[in-house]
Amino acid sequence: MVGEDKKSERDAAVYAGQLVTLADLEKFKDHMLDELRKMLKSSSPAQTKQWLKSREVRKLLDISPGKLQLLRANRQLGFMRIGGVIYYDRQDIEKMFERFKTPMGK
Repeated sequence: MVGEDKKSERDAAVYAGQLVTLADLEKFKDHMLDELRKMLKSSSPAQTKQWLKSREVRKLLDISPGKLQLLRANRQLGFMRIGGVIYYDRQDIEKMFERFKTPMGK
């Protein structure tokens, strides 16, 4: 087993006279892209969470706190208050977009 470890270290070592080929670079690129895809997949659930706080909704819609209050007061956007924190369902936001969407004409 010790012999195998030394062999793998020797294989992984970079020597001064060693050349990097285009095939090596392509392999490296493919490996890096796979790793990035894995990282992006693992981080996506945080972006698609169901319940959003006011700050997140304002950022998502690019609106002021007053405009968000107006949407709540006019019952255009549903919300839930727990303690002092207001939560919005992402599906309600998407439904609101669909309601206000202008149909495309011919």
